[in-house]
Amino acid sequence: MKEEEGQKRDTNGSIGLIFLKIKRFRRTISKEAERSPEIEMPHFPSKVKIACYYLLSVIHASSAFSTITLKARRRCQPPSSFALNAASTSNDPNATFSPNNNPTATVKISSTLINSAIDVLEEQHFRRPDTPLDSILRNYIKRSSSDDDLQYDLDEKDALREIILGVARSQYKIDCKLKGIGLQCTPENRVIAHVGFVAGALKYPPELVNKLIKSYDWMQEFKSQSIHDDFASMDLQTRFECPDWAWPGLNEAFPTQDELTRQLDGLLQPPPLDLRVNTLKSSKVAGRDEALHAIQSAGFDNAKPTPWSPLGIRLDKRVPLGNLPGLLDGIVEPQDEGSQLVAALLNAQPGEAVADYCAGTGGKTLAIAAQMQNKGRLYSLDVDGDRLERGRPRCAKAGVGNVQRQTVQADMTRKDKWCKRRNRTFDRVLVDAPCSGVGSWRRKPDARRTWGGLGSNNVDEGVDRLKELLPLQQHILRRAARLVKPGGRLVYVTCSLLPEENEHQIEEFLKCDEGEVVGWKLDAPADFVVPFEAGNGHYLRLTPAQHGTDGFFAAVLRRDEEN
Repeated sequence: MKEEEGQKRDTNGSIGLIFLKIKRFRRTISKEAERSPEIEMPHFPSKVKIACYYLLSVIHASSAFSTITLKARRRCQPPSSFALNAASTSNDPNATFSPNNNPTATVKISSTLINSAIDVLEEQHFRRPDTPLDSILRNYIKRSSSDDDLQYDLDEKDALREIILGVARSQYKIDCKLKGIGLQCTPENRVIAHVGFVAGALKYPPELVNKLIKSYDWMQEFKSQSIHDDFASMDLQTRFECPDWAWPGLNEAFPTQDELTRQLDGLLQPPPLDLRVNTLKSSKVAGRDEALHAIQSAGFDNAKPTPWSPLGIRLDKRVPLGNLPGLLDGIVEPQDEGSQLVAALLNAQPGEAVADYCAGTGGKTLAIAAQMQNKGRLYSLDVDGDRLERGRPRCAKAGVGNVQRQTVQADMTRKDKWCKRRNRTFDRVLVDAPCSGVGSWRRKPDARRTWGGLGSNNVDEGVDRLKELLPLQQHILRRAARLVKPGGRLVYVTCSLLPEENEHQIEEFLKCDEGEVVGWKLDAPADFVVPFEAGNGHYLRLTPAQHGTDGFFAAVLRRDEEN
């Protein structure tokens, strides 16, 4: 047995070394290609390429050496021959090309950057299909920091992230065109198609597209079927990147085609960076003005107040958070304006007993603690104790001292003793229910596919997962409702726009005749900063297209005094 294991280690180790040598050879050629654009890489036969992909997929599925082989792997047909340093688009030999066409930027669109984008997408495709791209990218950059050939500065990290998320925002359209010319929808083909044609707003130089066409024969045909010119021929669902499992619900939420397309287009736009001013460390009246002035004085001239939240500050694009004045001191905290608004609906008062149910790492808990001025009892509840603990440093930085953390029962078939002992003892409870996350698509564009599954049964997996989620949401809503004392407030929140997770859940809850959850009524605040317009004025629905926030649903309920 030991001899067999030793042979297996030797075999896998040899395979890893082979790919490491291929990797180093390709990077050497890539560097030479960037210095001398006339250098071209040979094209490998497609059968050889397919065989390599198959071998790698087997290795990733079965070998203990998957980490080293993933790090070693590079495509057989590398994009190194089209590496540009933008000198080809400028008379200045030292010029560089920025993805945003910003003359002050220094980001180079190089073969290394594009290869890295392919690596990240392939890691998700082959090894971690349920893991968000943001998480894979963070881990990839962390691993790459020890590699001399992959040292990225901040601008290059942003450019890499934009390429990856750009592919995710256009993947259905790209796949539609790739299938139209008989090509497989591989991560490599998607990246090349995105960089070459889909990212028209980024204004990549014509020389880059020409290099791509020269390196990939199929690009000429793809170009002749320009993705932008062919939008009209695509069905609405493909054009706006909507998975099958979410399509019926979104059509119900937005019944007219004009409204549906407007809302879906909003979910395709990159989000801004929103901050919430922490009133525990600054005055509520002048706090935002002071924080905003400090941020603008630090060179972030585009910072401005959020249109709805009185505590919000908005920057049009992502920036290194460590450079923002006040963030490391807990004066400001990253939080989407929509999340700020639904937390504000709770309107927690100093001295009350309040619970944040499904609190996670505590983003809304921090906002509630500020509402309470650190006075009273605030419980942060979640089924995952480790996740709750990750919120502890955030509370310390924000100066929050009234939070108690408690793990609650995840099994719907079992009673939670902690919750049972505290029935009818809380003045206010916020339920941030687990959901499909449709409202966060602009921030997590790959969630369209990762949430429902990436396999060939994508539709069935998404539909089945939604069916499994709905009873859990109702169970959580009812369990949280039992905590609220007579006359108390319950706020039900999701970051979804699907009616089956939102309005339908509230309607089912209000029909419930169980002894502990009767006597509830909708209690939409008349003076809230954003009008309650959904459900004939009973519900709050925030969307990127209408409010500039992530998508959120919220219902405010009050328990009768007699119950």
